[in-house]
Amino acid sequence: MIIHSNRIDGEHAMTRLHAIGILLLGAALALGLPAPPGLAGQAAGGDSCVECHSNPDFLVQNKKLYDYYQQWDTSVHSQEDVACFDCHGGNPQAEDKDGAHGDGVDESSEHSGINFKNVSNTCGHCHDEILEGFKTSQHFEHVLANKQEKQGPTCVTCHGSINVGILNVTSVKASCARCHNEETDNHPENPEKAQSVLNHFLSIHRFYRYLTTRMNPAEAKAFFSEIDVRMRKLSVTWHTFDLDAIEVATNDLLKLLKAKRDEVRIKHSRAKN
Repeated sequence: MIIHSNRIDGEHAMTRLHAIGILLLGAALALGLPAPPGLAGQAAGGDSCVECHSNPDFLVQNKKLYDYYQQWDTSVHSQEDVACFDCHGGNPQAEDKDGAHGDGVDESSEHSGINFKNVSNTCGHCHDEILEGFKTSQHFEHVLANKQEKQGPTCVTCHGSINVGILNVTSVKASCARCHNEETDNHPENPEKAQSVLNHFLSIHRFYRYLTTRMNPAEAKAFFSEIDVRMRKLSVTWHTFDLDAIEVATNDLLKLLKAKRDEVRIKHSRAKN
């Protein structure tokens, strides 16, 4: 259950991808080294992955591949220029299938970035702070212990892979309950607690939006410079899956925002009078 409702963190990390990529590409060229796999295709301006998999014939020949491409084409990953080979590997400059797929680009290949044992680090290339939090969790320990099998939660377990989703109060309980239920006797209380804590977490965003529209710019800048840091830390804490720590940090931040909301309301009321 990776609560990526750090839309702010997620988008911030994603928008850094090209900036980081250009730096890596420049460094590689300057040192005479080969460019990173994903960036090599971008540098040359071609992408055989897209040229092949965007073929509408796949709708009949292989609907799974057709849907897979369509999901990417409308995803935030596509919008941020995260290409197929950034996650799957392969060679987007190759003109034939074998050359493009290389050592393997699907989850069955141990060389692929979307292989079960690799996927967390693949996502962590952009979502680095989230990965740091996840690596301290028991979920990550479970993945390591079972890396030869497809067991244990990874990023895609909760978020999906391409057109990523963000868990909300109606989906988080079901997501957690896949593993945490009465049948497994693996902390069956967790799904309901996660739902409750997430509801408070999302309330933080509601107060946030309220305050951004009603505070004067100078005051808002000072206030949100502190709040943004705490929200970023809380998003990382969510990915440790320590629900007790998440609950404490969430309630503390919620109280702070509520107090500021009340203060702003009083100011507006006095201004009207």
